[in-house]
Amino acid sequence: FVTAGLIASQTGQSRNTVSHHLNRLVDDGRLQKIKSKPTQFCLSDSISNKSDPFDSLIGNSGSMRNIVTELKASVMYPHGLPLLLNGASGTGKSYIAKIVYKYAVEKEVLFANAPFVVLNCSDYANNPELLSSVLFGYTKDAFTGANQEKKGLVDEANGGYLFLDEIHNLTPENQEKLFLLIDSGKFRRLGENNQWH
Repeated sequence: FVTAGLIASQTGQSRNTVSHHLNRLVDDGRLQKIKSKPTQFCLSDSISNKSDPFDSLIGNSGSMRNIVTELKASVMYPHGLPLLLNGASGTGKSYIAKIVYKYAVEKEVLFANAPFVVLNCSDYANNPELLSSVLFGYTKDAFTGANQEKKGLVDEANGGYLFLDEIHNLTPENQEKLFLLIDSGKFRRLGENNQWH
């Protein structure tokens, strides 16, 4: 991956001139443009002879092209970006989540054995505390039968991706906990009051 600024500093050309030429190579299909800060460029998949997991997605170079570009950019953004896949039931949100994961592994953003953990939130729609304990884990004696501390799916997905399906079934309290995790990277296990993970 290269940036216009990097090439400009190494060649003595202006950044605008380099950016112009790089964008023409993108138009010709010889480079790919990754929308990150700063914008990055890399050889297109057809030139590098690497398969692109998004090739299996119908419309990836047509009607879904802009969405695919945004999904790739979210993977390549420093430390990644959280994604919200929105659509009617049966439109392929789970399928796209798996493609995004495969793309991240292929681009070495994730290790080859990085976890891909799935939780269907609708399974716990009527029991928000159980969902919270599954998602974040719990401490010993947090509830009757909690004989030892247990880590949750957030810990299990560390270093990989956590896909929360049917997320609209989260209670406002669990949505707030999830937002705190996304925003600050912090969470508390069920039964903890002072310690953050």
